[in-house]
Amino acid sequence: MKLLLKHLCHKIICAIVLLIISNQKIYAQDSLIIVGKRYTIESKILKENRTYSVMLPASYRSNPNKEYIVAYVLDGERTKFIEVAGIVQSMHSSFDLKLQIPEMIIVSIENTDRTRDLTPTNSLNYLDQDNINAFKSSGKANEFMGFIENELMPKINSSYRTTKKNLIIAHSMAGLFALHCFLENPKLFSYYLLIDPSWFWDRNYIGKRGKEILEKKKDLEARVFIGLANNLLDDKRHYQWGEEFFQLLKKNQSPKLKAEFKYFGDEKHLTVPIPATYYGLKYLFEPYEIDLNQVTTNPNILLNYAKKTSDELFIEMKPDESFVRTIGYVALHDRQIPDTAIKIFELNSKNYPNSINVWDNLADAYMVKGYYEKAKLCYKKILELSPNNKNAIKRLDELNKNK
Repeated sequence: MKLLLKHLCHKIICAIVLLIISNQKIYAQDSLIIVGKRYTIESKILKENRTYSVMLPASYRSNPNKEYIVAYVLDGERTKFIEVAGIVQSMHSSFDLKLQIPEMIIVSIENTDRTRDLTPTNSLNYLDQDNINAFKSSGKANEFMGFIENELMPKINSSYRTTKKNLIIAHSMAGLFALHCFLENPKLFSYYLLIDPSWFWDRNYIGKRGKEILEKKKDLEARVFIGLANNLLDDKRHYQWGEEFFQLLKKNQSPKLKAEFKYFGDEKHLTVPIPATYYGLKYLFEPYEIDLNQVTTNPNILLNYAKKTSDELFIEMKPDESFVRTIGYVALHDRQIPDTAIKIFELNSKNYPNSINVWDNLADAYMVKGYYEKAKLCYKKILELSPNNKNAIKRLDELNKNK
C-alpha cells in the first residue's frame, strides 16, 4: 500500500510539474499556454479587494450549452491553484480513458488575513496554550462566508455557465472554515473536501458545535470527505477529534448525507494535500466515474447513469459524450465487437441528438456491420443539423451510388 501511494503521488506530482512548466511563458506554435486567469473583486463585506484565479475546463468553449460544477479552493495562492488544477485535469481525460470526476471550473481564492477569515470564533488558544498573539484577529469566518456567498459566487455564476452545485477544497484552518460552512450554512456547498482540518481551534470548537447540530438535523444533502495526516507525534487529539466528527456524520439521519474518512499514516500536515485531494475527489464523485471495461461488457450501464448521478450527486448528468465516443471506438476497432459499439453509439445519440459527431460515429459502426440503410439515416440526420456538411453529403452520395 505504501508503494502504491508513493507511486500515485509521483504520478500526480509529475502532472503538476508539467502544469507549472506550462504556466510559464513557453510558446508552442506561437501560442501561449495558459492554465488560468487572475481577477480582483471589490468586497463591500470585507471592506477590501480580494484576488482569485479561475481555470475553465478544456471543453468550456467547445460545449456552449454545458454547465459546470465550481470548485472553490481556499488558501488559493498560485502554487495551490496549479496543484489542484493539475489533479483535476488528470482525473478527467477522455484521451487517456480516465473519467473519474466531472470537468470543473476552479476558483482559487487568495488570502489577505487568513486567521481572521477562516476562524469561527475569537480565540488565542492553541491546544494547551492560551496566549497566541497571532490569533488576535480571529473570529470573522461569518464575514468571509458572506463574501463567498453574496459577492464572489454571484460574480462567478453570472460570468460562467455553472450548475449552482459547488465544491469546497480546504486544508488546515481552511478546513475548519469549510466545516463551519457545513454546519451553519449547509446549502452553500454540496461537496466538501476537508484536508486535515484544524480541530484544535478553540478547544475543538467545531467538534462541539458539530455535536449540537448533527444530532438533530436530518435534512443535510452533501458528500463529505475527511483526510487526516499523521499528527500523532504533535498531539493525539488531532486524530481523536477528527474521528469523533466523522462518527457524528455517520450517525446523522439525513438520507442524502454521505461521508468518508481516510487516514494518511505516511503523510504529515504539510504533505497530505496532494494525496488527500486525489482520494477526496475520487470519493466525492465516485458515482460519476465511467469504467471502460464495464461499458464494453455491458453498455446498458449507461442507461441508468443519469438517475445514479441525480440520486447520489444531487445533479443529473449525462454520460460524457466524448468519453463514450472513445469507448465506442475502442469496442469497434481495438476489441472488434461492433454490436457492442453500435449499442454504445446509439445510447450516445439518444443523449446528444443535436451533435453531428454522434451520428457520424454511429454511421461508422453501422458501416462495419453492413447496415447501409441505417448508415444513410445517420447521414441524413447530420444534414438536418448541418445542411452543408461536406462529409455527410459525400458519404450519402457514395452509399446511394453503391445501392
